[in-house]
Amino acid sequence: MRIAVGDTRLYFDVDGAKLVPDGPWMRERPTVLLLHPGPGFDHGLFKVQVGPTLTPHAQVVYLDQRGGGRSDPADPHELRLERWAEDVREFTDALGIERPIVLGLGFGSLVAIRYAARYPTHPRALVLAAPVARLVPERSIAVYERLGGPVAREIAERFYGAFDEQAFADFLRVCFPLLSSYELTSDVIVRAEWRPDALIRWMRGESRELDLRDELAAIEAPTLVLAGEDDAWAPLSSVQEVVEHLPEGTRFRSFPGARHSVFRDAPGANQELLLFLERLRTEESAV
Repeated sequence: MRIAVGDTRLYFDVDGAKLVPDGPWMRERPTVLLLHPGPGFDHGLFKVQVGPTLTPHAQVVYLDQRGGGRSDPADPHELRLERWAEDVREFTDALGIERPIVLGLGFGSLVAIRYAARYPTHPRALVLAAPVARLVPERSIAVYERLGGPVAREIAERFYGAFDEQAFADFLRVCFPLLSSYELTSDVIVRAEWRPDALIRWMRGESRELDLRDELAAIEAPTLVLAGEDDAWAPLSSVQEVVEHLPEGTRFRSFPGARHSVFRDAPGANQELLLFLERLRTEESAV
Protein backbone atom coordinates (compact mmCIF):
# COMPACT_ATOMS: atom_id res chain seq x y z
CA MET A 1 0.00 0.00 0.00
CA ARG A 2 1.12 3.56 -0.64
CA ILE A 3 0.04 6.82 0.91
CA ALA A 4 0.83 10.40 -0.09
CA VAL A 5 3.23 12.13 2.30
CA GLY A 6 4.48 15.51 1.25
CA ASP A 7 5.44 15.38 -2.41
CA THR A 8 5.82 11.59 -2.65
CA ARG A 9 4.09 8.30 -1.84
CA LEU A 10 5.44 6.01 0.84
CA TYR A 11 4.95 2.25 0.83
CA PHE A 12 3.75 0.58 4.00
CA ASP A 13 2.33 -2.69 5.24
CA VAL A 14 0.39 -3.60 8.38
CA ASP A 15 0.38 -6.79 10.43
CA GLY A 16 -1.98 -7.39 13.34
CA ALA A 17 -5.25 -5.86 14.43
CA LYS A 18 -5.59 -2.64 16.41
CA LEU A 19 -8.67 -3.94 18.23
CA VAL A 20 -8.89 -7.51 19.52
CA PRO A 21 -11.64 -9.36 21.44
CA ASP A 22 -11.03 -9.53 25.18
CA GLY A 23 -13.91 -11.31 26.91
CA PRO A 24 -17.06 -9.24 26.33
CA TRP A 25 -14.99 -6.21 25.30
CA MET A 26 -12.74 -5.04 22.50
CA ARG A 27 -9.25 -4.19 23.66
CA GLU A 28 -7.01 -1.66 21.89
CA ARG A 29 -3.42 -2.70 21.26
CA PRO A 30 -0.47 -0.34 20.73
CA THR A 31 0.76 0.47 17.24
CA VAL A 32 4.49 0.03 16.63
CA LEU A 33 6.04 1.78 13.64
CA LEU A 34 9.26 0.15 12.41
CA LEU A 35 11.98 2.31 10.84
CA HIS A 36 14.49 0.23 8.89
CA PRO A 37 18.25 0.67 8.46
CA GLY A 38 19.47 2.57 5.44
CA PRO A 39 19.17 4.99 3.83
CA GLY A 40 17.60 3.44 0.73
CA PHE A 41 16.81 0.07 2.31
CA ASP A 42 13.36 -1.46 2.84
CA HIS A 43 11.28 -2.97 5.64
CA GLY A 44 11.77 -6.63 4.66
CA LEU A 45 14.38 -7.39 7.32
CA PHE A 46 11.82 -6.67 10.04
CA LYS A 47 9.47 -9.33 8.73
CA VAL A 48 11.92 -12.05 9.72
CA GLN A 49 13.11 -10.43 12.96
CA VAL A 50 11.18 -7.91 15.02
CA GLY A 51 7.79 -8.19 13.34
CA PRO A 52 7.01 -11.80 14.34
CA THR A 53 7.97 -10.95 17.94
CA LEU A 54 5.65 -7.95 18.10
CA THR A 55 2.61 -9.13 16.17
CA PRO A 56 1.05 -11.20 18.99
CA HIS A 57 1.18 -8.11 21.21
CA ALA A 58 0.75 -5.07 18.96
CA GLN A 59 -0.31 -3.77 15.60
CA VAL A 60 2.87 -3.54 13.52
CA VAL A 61 3.35 -0.98 10.74
CA TYR A 62 6.22 -1.51 8.31
CA LEU A 63 7.37 1.57 6.38
CA ASP A 64 9.71 1.96 3.43
CA GLN A 65 11.20 5.36 4.15
CA ARG A 66 11.51 8.06 1.51
CA GLY A 67 13.95 7.11 -1.23
CA GLY A 68 13.98 3.43 -0.32
CA GLY A 69 12.24 0.14 -0.94
CA ARG A 70 8.89 0.24 -2.70
CA SER A 71 8.20 3.89 -1.94
CA ASP A 72 8.12 6.20 -4.94
CA PRO A 73 11.41 7.66 -6.19
CA ALA A 74 12.28 10.83 -4.29
CA ASP A 75 14.05 14.08 -5.06
CA PRO A 76 17.68 13.40 -4.04
CA HIS A 77 17.79 16.77 -2.28
CA GLU A 78 14.99 15.58 0.02
CA LEU A 79 16.99 12.59 1.23
CA ARG A 80 18.10 14.12 4.51
CA LEU A 81 17.33 13.48 8.14
CA GLU A 82 15.06 16.49 8.51
CA ARG A 83 12.74 15.22 5.77
CA TRP A 84 12.78 11.60 6.94
CA ALA A 85 11.80 12.72 10.46
CA GLU A 86 8.99 14.92 9.13
CA ASP A 87 7.77 11.93 7.13
CA VAL A 88 7.30 9.94 10.35
CA ARG A 89 4.99 12.56 11.80
CA GLU A 90 3.10 13.18 8.55
CA PHE A 91 2.79 9.47 7.78
CA THR A 92 1.35 8.57 11.18
CA ASP A 93 -0.99 11.56 11.12
CA ALA A 94 -2.21 10.65 7.64
CA LEU A 95 -3.09 7.13 8.82
CA GLY A 96 -4.64 8.37 12.05
CA ILE A 97 -2.07 6.59 14.22
CA GLU A 98 -2.14 8.30 17.59
CA ARG A 99 0.92 8.18 19.83
CA PRO A 100 2.83 5.45 18.01
CA ILE A 101 5.62 3.45 19.56
CA VAL A 102 8.46 4.10 17.12
CA LEU A 103 11.24 1.53 16.76
CA GLY A 104 14.32 2.42 14.73
CA LEU A 105 17.23 0.13 13.90
CA GLY A 106 20.57 1.63 12.92
CA PHE A 107 19.89 4.50 10.55
CA GLY A 108 16.21 4.19 11.48
CA SER A 109 17.14 5.14 15.03
CA LEU A 110 18.63 8.40 13.75
CA VAL A 111 15.31 9.22 12.12
CA ALA A 112 13.47 8.29 15.32
CA ILE A 113 15.72 10.52 17.44
CA ARG A 114 15.24 13.57 15.21
CA TYR A 115 11.46 12.96 15.04
CA ALA A 116 11.04 12.51 18.81
CA ALA A 117 13.22 15.53 19.59
CA ARG A 118 11.21 17.75 17.25
CA TYR A 119 7.82 16.42 18.38
CA PRO A 120 8.29 15.32 22.02
CA THR A 121 4.61 14.58 22.73
CA HIS A 122 3.86 12.81 19.44
CA PRO A 123 5.28 9.31 20.15
CA ARG A 124 4.07 7.12 22.99
CA ALA A 125 7.54 5.61 23.31
CA LEU A 126 10.79 4.97 21.47
CA VAL A 127 12.90 1.88 20.93
CA LEU A 128 16.38 2.75 19.68
CA ALA A 129 18.22 -0.34 18.47
CA ALA A 130 21.89 0.16 17.57
CA PRO A 131 21.62 3.96 17.76
CA VAL A 132 24.35 6.56 17.38
CA ALA A 133 24.20 10.33 17.79
CA ARG A 134 26.98 10.83 15.24
CA LEU A 135 29.22 8.74 13.05
CA VAL A 136 32.71 8.41 14.55
CA PRO A 137 34.68 6.50 11.89
CA GLU A 138 37.62 5.50 14.09
CA ARG A 139 35.27 3.71 16.50
CA SER A 140 33.63 1.70 13.71
CA ILE A 141 36.91 1.00 11.92
CA ALA A 142 38.36 -0.52 15.08
CA VAL A 143 35.44 -2.96 15.35
CA TYR A 144 35.64 -3.94 11.68
CA GLU A 145 39.34 -4.67 12.18
CA ARG A 146 38.65 -6.73 15.31
CA LEU A 147 36.03 -8.79 13.46
CA GLY A 148 37.62 -8.99 10.00
CA GLY A 149 41.32 -8.23 10.32
CA PRO A 150 43.55 -5.75 8.44
CA VAL A 151 41.68 -6.15 5.12
CA ALA A 152 38.39 -5.14 6.74
CA ARG A 153 40.12 -2.18 8.37
CA GLU A 154 41.55 -0.91 5.08
CA ILE A 155 38.17 -1.17 3.33
CA ALA A 156 36.33 0.48 6.23
CA GLU A 157 38.81 3.37 6.14
CA ARG A 158 37.99 3.93 2.46
CA PHE A 159 34.26 3.57 3.14
CA TYR A 160 34.34 6.33 5.75
CA GLY A 161 36.93 8.33 3.83
CA ALA A 162 36.93 9.20 0.12
CA PHE A 163 34.03 6.79 -0.50
CA ASP A 164 34.00 6.05 -4.23
CA GLU A 165 32.04 3.29 -5.97
CA GLN A 166 34.87 0.79 -5.56
CA ALA A 167 35.02 1.48 -1.83
CA PHE A 168 31.29 0.83 -1.59
CA ALA A 169 31.55 -2.41 -3.57
CA ASP A 170 34.42 -3.62 -1.40
CA PHE A 171 32.50 -2.68 1.73
CA LEU A 172 29.52 -4.80 0.64
CA ARG A 173 31.83 -7.73 -0.09
CA VAL A 174 34.00 -7.66 3.06
CA CYS A 175 32.53 -5.44 5.79
CA PHE A 176 28.79 -5.70 5.33
CA PRO A 177 28.74 -9.42 6.27
CA LEU A 178 30.52 -8.50 9.51
CA LEU A 179 27.41 -6.59 10.63
CA SER A 180 25.65 -9.85 11.40
CA SER A 181 26.59 -13.18 12.92
CA TYR A 182 24.51 -15.08 10.33
CA GLU A 183 24.56 -15.38 6.53
CA LEU A 184 23.31 -12.12 5.05
CA THR A 185 23.36 -12.62 1.30
CA SER A 186 19.97 -14.21 0.62
CA ASP A 187 18.31 -12.98 3.80
CA VAL A 188 19.05 -9.30 3.32
CA ILE A 189 20.63 -8.15 0.08
CA VAL A 190 18.87 -10.33 -2.50
CA ARG A 191 15.41 -10.04 -0.97
CA ALA A 192 15.58 -6.31 -0.35
CA GLU A 193 14.33 -3.59 -2.67
CA TRP A 194 17.46 -1.56 -2.00
CA ARG A 195 18.46 1.74 -3.62
CA PRO A 196 22.16 2.06 -2.83
CA ASP A 197 22.38 5.53 -4.41
CA ALA A 198 20.50 6.92 -1.40
CA LEU A 199 23.11 5.51 0.99
CA ILE A 200 26.01 6.69 -1.19
CA ARG A 201 24.67 10.23 -1.37
CA TRP A 202 24.00 10.38 2.38
CA MET A 203 27.40 8.96 3.32
CA ARG A 204 29.13 11.51 1.10
CA GLY A 205 27.06 14.37 2.50
CA GLU A 206 24.94 14.74 5.62
CA SER A 207 26.48 11.83 7.54
CA ARG A 208 29.80 13.67 7.81
CA GLU A 209 28.25 16.57 9.72
CA LEU A 210 25.57 14.76 11.72
CA ASP A 211 25.50 15.29 15.49
CA LEU A 212 22.30 14.63 17.44
CA ARG A 213 23.76 14.79 20.94
CA ASP A 214 22.06 18.06 21.85
CA GLU A 215 18.70 16.83 20.53
CA LEU A 216 18.59 13.74 22.72
CA ALA A 217 17.81 15.73 25.87
CA ALA A 218 14.59 17.03 24.26
CA ILE A 219 13.09 13.54 24.03
CA GLU A 220 10.24 13.07 26.49
CA ALA A 221 8.91 9.66 25.46
CA PRO A 222 9.90 6.59 27.49
CA THR A 223 12.87 5.08 25.68
CA LEU A 224 14.46 1.64 25.43
CA VAL A 225 17.98 1.40 23.99
CA LEU A 226 19.34 -1.94 22.73
CA ALA A 227 22.84 -2.64 21.44
CA GLY A 228 25.06 -5.43 20.24
CA GLU A 229 28.52 -5.27 21.76
CA ASP A 230 30.12 -6.43 18.48
CA ASP A 231 28.28 -3.97 16.25
CA ALA A 232 30.65 -2.11 13.91
CA TRP A 233 28.01 0.34 12.63
CA ALA A 234 27.02 1.35 16.16
CA PRO A 235 30.03 0.63 18.41
CA LEU A 236 29.18 0.20 22.06
CA SER A 237 30.93 3.45 23.01
CA SER A 238 28.74 5.35 20.53
CA VAL A 239 25.57 3.74 21.88
CA GLN A 240 26.62 4.61 25.42
CA GLU A 241 27.10 8.20 24.25
CA VAL A 242 23.45 8.22 23.15
CA VAL A 243 22.30 6.89 26.52
CA GLU A 244 24.36 9.49 28.39
CA HIS A 245 22.54 12.30 26.58
CA LEU A 246 19.03 10.86 26.99
CA PRO A 247 16.87 11.83 30.00
CA GLU A 248 17.09 9.81 33.19
CA GLY A 249 14.94 6.70 33.25
CA THR A 250 16.05 5.41 29.86
CA ARG A 251 16.31 1.63 29.83
CA PHE A 252 19.58 0.36 28.27
CA ARG A 253 20.67 -3.20 27.56
CA SER A 254 23.67 -4.41 25.57
CA PHE A 255 24.32 -7.99 24.47
CA PRO A 256 27.76 -9.65 24.20
CA GLY A 257 28.47 -11.21 20.82
CA ALA A 258 25.52 -9.50 19.12
CA ARG A 259 26.16 -7.35 16.08
CA HIS A 260 24.01 -4.89 14.13
CA SER A 261 21.35 -7.56 13.75
CA VAL A 262 20.76 -7.40 17.49
CA PHE A 263 17.24 -8.85 17.41
CA ARG A 264 18.47 -11.85 15.41
CA ASP A 265 21.69 -12.31 17.36
CA ALA A 266 20.35 -11.83 20.89
CA PRO A 267 17.05 -13.41 21.97
CA GLY A 268 17.33 -11.24 25.07
CA ALA A 269 16.76 -8.16 22.92
CA ASN A 270 13.35 -9.46 21.91
CA GLN A 271 12.53 -10.23 25.53
CA GLU A 272 13.52 -6.70 26.56
CA LEU A 273 11.27 -5.31 23.84
CA LEU A 274 8.26 -7.26 25.08
CA LEU A 275 8.97 -6.30 28.70
CA PHE A 276 9.09 -2.66 27.63
CA LEU A 277 5.69 -2.96 25.94
CA GLU A 278 4.28 -4.60 29.06
CA ARG A 279 5.59 -1.78 31.26
CA LEU A 280 3.93 0.77 29.00
CA ARG A 281 0.64 -1.15 29.15
CA THR A 282 0.83 -1.39 32.93
CA GLU A 283 1.49 2.33 33.27
CA GLU A 284 -1.47 3.18 31.06
CA SER A 285 -3.74 0.81 33.00
CA ALA A 286 -2.76 2.49 36.25
CA VAL A 287 -3.80 5.95 35.02
